[in-house]
Amino acid sequence: MALQLRDNLHWCDCGGRAVFLDVTEDRYFCLPGAANDAFLRLAGGKTQPGDAERLHSLIARGLLIETSLRDPIRRPPRLTPPTRDFLDEAMAGARLIPILRALGSELRAAWLLRRMPLQRVIVTALNDRPRWQRSRHHLDRSLETIVSASIAASFLMRSHDRCLVRALAVQSACRKSGAKAKLVFGVIGHPFTAHCWVQLGNAVLVGGFEQARLYTPILVIE
Repeated sequence: MALQLRDNLHWCDCGGRAVFLDVTEDRYFCLPGAANDAFLRLAGGKTQPGDAERLHSLIARGLLIETSLRDPIRRPPRLTPPTRDFLDEAMAGARLIPILRALGSELRAAWLLRRMPLQRVIVTALNDRPRWQRSRHHLDRSLETIVSASIAASFLMRSHDRCLVRALAVQSACRKSGAKAKLVFGVIGHPFTAHCWVQLGNAVLVGGFEQARLYTPILVIE
């Protein structure tokens, strides 16, 4: 029997340390040394004798499940490495109405995160659909308005530990405008930290390119 990760469990390799995001339980976790090495071997298809015992805790908790399929462990998400910010924060400008919309979207995202499990919040975000078709020119202008308004809103609301709220709000606005921006969860293994940003192509819309480039993507939502 082969082993596979259960649904809604994501992982990435941070310099030899496997980091996991359990969306169902809304938590990150890592493994102790022997289990970590055994999992990385399993993911690479190069298991050794005794690895099943080293991974027993994952199997017992239902995080690794037995399957008759010979599919390899799901790989971490692929993402174009970010190389720039979409807008220069110092040059960003926004009108009052878009700023108020951005603030409202952040308040809604914060309310959802308090009231719902992360898994349901993500499903809710994926249900946002474009309100109308836009030309490329109007889409670019719409994105500039969304991002500049979010930047302005960040000066009005506390920014500490607010990356997920802001990213959810901006990605929702992007989806409604017809832009296929990606909501990215990233981690650093040593010491452990997590970050969330929104990316379109190689540009970071919110979340800061200088910060986002330091993190390894663990979950990417389009």
